[in-house]
Amino acid sequence: MIKKDLADMRKHMKPESTMLQFGEIYNIYLKKDNLEIIHKEVKHFNALDEETQELYIKNFKKLLSGALDTKLFELDFKDVEIENHSQGLLYSALESKSKEEELLYLDEIVNKLAANYKYDSDIVITFVRGQYWKGAKKRSIEADEAVDDNVFAFNFFIGSINKIEYPKKALQFDYINREFRTNSTLDAVINLKSPLDGFMFPCFNNNCTDVNHILYYTGRTNEVNMDFIEEVLNCSLKITAAEEKSSFNAIIKEVVGDAIAPETMQSIYEKIASKAEQVEEGEVPLVTIKDVQNVLEYSGIEEKDIEKLEKVYEETIGSTSFDFKIDNILPDLKSKSVKIESETANISIAPNALSKIKQVRDKHGRKCLLIELNEDIEINGIKIKVTDF
Repeated sequence: MIKKDLADMRKHMKPESTMLQFGEIYNIYLKKDNLEIIHKEVKHFNALDEETQELYIKNFKKLLSGALDTKLFELDFKDVEIENHSQGLLYSALESKSKEEELLYLDEIVNKLAANYKYDSDIVITFVRGQYWKGAKKRSIEADEAVDDNVFAFNFFIGSINKIEYPKKALQFDYINREFRTNSTLDAVINLKSPLDGFMFPCFNNNCTDVNHILYYTGRTNEVNMDFIEEVLNCSLKITAAEEKSSFNAIIKEVVGDAIAPETMQSIYEKIASKAEQVEEGEVPLVTIKDVQNVLEYSGIEEKDIEKLEKVYEETIGSTSFDFKIDNILPDLKSKSVKIESETANISIAPNALSKIKQVRDKHGRKCLLIELNEDIEINGIKIKVTDF
């Protein structure tokens, strides 16, 4: 899935939407202490009051928000023969002809979650069935086509794992009985604002339903619940965006050595960025080991160093067939996304300005950072005096 598809889907998540509509909501309260299900409830979304609908919609939007490979992960299902594989359970639930049959399949997901419980509180598991009508092609104003004349119908389930919280003792006013009283310790609150884990099944790509992938949401950036991924969803996770960036940087460092000229790093970034511009809309821009080799050659890295690339790939990422996602390894070229850190100062610059900096040594042997400037710099509105170096 791509960011634009997710953004468009979130945009239509509202009670009055005609392009995205929710059906039944299935809630299950699961106790941490004995893993007992103490309550189940099925309600149609349209039967809920407006405030409750808004709370759920914010929760569902949250589950489809965040950077890919950082908060959201498109996962592959494990190709293994196991009883009650989640891919089969979710697909069967989606295709069920009766509500009773659908709930039986979803209950199997809940049983797997209970068997692999890793949360520090009681939880509520929420499943919602939805249908999203997405424009299958651009609207033709000349032909007087309506926005829904050509649509792709996408049926899906969203699952959300939410924490149960108990408010602190407080004095409150009871409007019904017109009295002041302390709140009850049994007043449990479902935290819909910060889901612990979640998913959407199936995914969709290029206006086609993709039942071989599931979109997983983690409540913590770059931290995933591997038990949930592997044992509950029966999926595998390749690598997070942070791990991918770290691996790519480690490969470059091993090939070029401990030190690299700033202008060489700038050249590497710009060449990779040009590769991303060649990708058609809707496709994920990737770089193969061959692309990395070409980038290094273009940037002036010596041939003897580039010859180490395959070995470094194997040692770092485990395979020469691994393709890096450009969005995960490239700093933002439009902002000051490159950090220069030292004990003396921390500086942020744009990647296309790397050629304007140098690390030099003065006549006394002291290391200095030299930055080429096009204008005078100021401290608190006062210009800094220029000194010949």
